[in-house]
Amino acid sequence: MVRTAAAIRFAAGVLVVASAAACTSSAQPVAASKVKTLRPMSAAELRTHLLPAVLPKGWTSQADPADPADPAQSAQSAHPGPGSAAIGEPRCAFPGGGDVADAGATAAVASATASFSGGRSAGGGVMAGAETLYSFSGDGAAQAMRRIRQLAAECAKVVTPASDPPGFTERIAAVSGPRLGDDSIRVRATTTWSDHPRDVQHDDALVVREGNTLIVLWCAPTPQAEVDTVLSFMPEAVAQVRSRHPAPVEPAP
Repeated sequence: MVRTAAAIRFAAGVLVVASAAACTSSAQPVAASKVKTLRPMSAAELRTHLLPAVLPKGWTSQADPADPADPAQSAQSAHPGPGSAAIGEPRCAFPGGGDVADAGATAAVASATASFSGGRSAGGGVMAGAETLYSFSGDGAAQAMRRIRQLAAECAKVVTPASDPPGFTERIAAVSGPRLGDDSIRVRATTTWSDHPRDVQHDDALVVREGNTLIVLWCAPTPQAEVDTVLSFMPEAVAQVRSRHPAPVEPAP
């Protein structure tokens, strides 16, 4: 899967008054034995359950084009993780929380992605986020949640030397997510740079399991308030996945 929203990782920080309530309460994992055996959604079906084109507070979402070379839209991560790192890539080479979620979801049978935006940054830019839906066969979704937690624990701290400018320190942790779906995780990711040690960037991701589907929301490295704003759209994302008649993903003509 090509992360078409990767460009937003360099977006300017934004000033948005946000509530983190949707991301602070805890959810208890559901045992894999209790996971309903459902047919996994295809990439085309997942696409219809992405965030709707029109979101609250003036935000909009746009589904990313399906990969024409791969109708199944394989959910293999574009960023290698532990155990699958490319030659020359260091172990735990995760740019952010969304990449940890990707690495944990490599067993997915299909995926679909969208980019959404709204609000204004302090520098006049537009705040942006991204969504990925993954579907799994059997208890694959529950296993993926366990894998994400495992990766976050294995890669809790990564330090690159200042001799490889700019050096940085990245910290990753999996904490309880909101009371949504069957299980949820917030992957906290913070980065500090050797040349700007007081400039802390947050690149969190929120992951919710709904049956055999994972819903992932993430955004570019920004101050904490902006991350919370992006992740606060998770209730809408879960409602779309649950709905038999989801709101339109494509904008009205």
